[in-house]
Amino acid sequence: MTNEKDITFLARRLKELREKNDLTQAEMASRLSVSNKSTISRVEAGKTSYKTLRIFAEEYCKAFKMSEIQIQQFLRGDKIAIPDTSALLKNTQLIDELSKEYSKVIIPKIVIDELGNIKNKNSGTLGRKAWEIIRSIGYGDQTLLMEYTGDSPDDNNDCKIIHIAREAVNRYGCKVDILTEDADYSAYLKGDDSVSALHLREYMFTKQDLVNMTSLIELKDYFADCYDHIAAPGPEEINAYLPDGNTLIISAVRNRKPPIEQRKAKIRWLIKHGADVNKRDCNRRYFPPISHAIQMNEFDMFLFLLQECAANPNVGSRNPHDAGKVRQKNEGNMPLMIAAWDGKERFVSALCQDKRTSINQQDANGFTALIKACHWGFLKCRDILIDAGADTKIVDIDGKNAADHYNDYLESGREKGKPFGSSGSRSK
Repeated sequence: MTNEKDITFLARRLKELREKNDLTQAEMASRLSVSNKSTISRVEAGKTSYKTLRIFAEEYCKAFKMSEIQIQQFLRGDKIAIPDTSALLKNTQLIDELSKEYSKVIIPKIVIDELGNIKNKNSGTLGRKAWEIIRSIGYGDQTLLMEYTGDSPDDNNDCKIIHIAREAVNRYGCKVDILTEDADYSAYLKGDDSVSALHLREYMFTKQDLVNMTSLIELKDYFADCYDHIAAPGPEEINAYLPDGNTLIISAVRNRKPPIEQRKAKIRWLIKHGADVNKRDCNRRYFPPISHAIQMNEFDMFLFLLQECAANPNVGSRNPHDAGKVRQKNEGNMPLMIAAWDGKERFVSALCQDKRTSINQQDANGFTALIKACHWGFLKCRDILIDAGADTKIVDIDGKNAADHYNDYLESGREKGKPFGSSGSRSK
């Protein structure tokens, strides 16, 4: 049975849709041929039955000429989403995105256990990614943890997740989408009307105003010396997120296989047709393209983005789907901070020479680029920053300034690049 929180969720979505389209409640009533404005007010306040609210939700969508796929996307609020391990590892911020469209997101305990095993067995990127997913989950009324209560020792984890999904159907009286990268679910769920497998790629398609996700993926993998013979994507598509949470520009920055001049030519062409050179990814770090270039230690690409493409050097990491919600300890991590944290002197110098760069900006920890350089004892980066006007008196959230961090570094003997989770290491 649909509960009051589900009604409130969909009602709020209706209000957001109306306001996004710049209509008052009276104008919405007129567009729907509803004689009384108060009816719209009651609907958007969730003071109707769920059946009535569902009818109005469809009418709202049709009034704004939304496609059938867009309507299905909007009406996900009457479903539950269950991401499996494969989907979360592909897009580590998937739970945040699902929470925008589904009234509930259920995390199977099996998935948490799988992520825990991956974290414990892998000290590199995969282990770090699994740990970040576990750390980022905030349980509450909308995001719930569910245990497997079946009694079959022969069930694999896919079958156990399906069992949990069917329990959720019975408990909450609504259908369930299992978000996955695994094609096996479709066979298990054949003939099941209440539980569906939704491939991550399909989800990324339906959550955006896209014409053809397949063509975008083909474009992502295509590199040439000239792109004038190719039809450019539309204004929504060109800045769309691909299934991995990256934009077309970020994908070009991160793909080292093609020659760099082809990658640059592609980025020029994308920008010419409306691509945003500052748009962050929605996958893991919420970095803009220039931060990805720094992270990959690609100085030529970095200078190209900074100088020729006029990328903003002050775009910090921030969740593009939930502005204002701090999901990471280092939210607001700017390109200069990233370079200083890794002791990349050429990058630090180039950014300090750019008059647009905010030298003393702080992240959510209160760390400046100078503090980050001193934290690991990168003296050349420290000197470059101080010469550029970095303020040595700024303190972080613990009240420590750059000198304090450098003294801690001298005392602890910590080294950049120690295995994740080792003593003295603090991930930034």
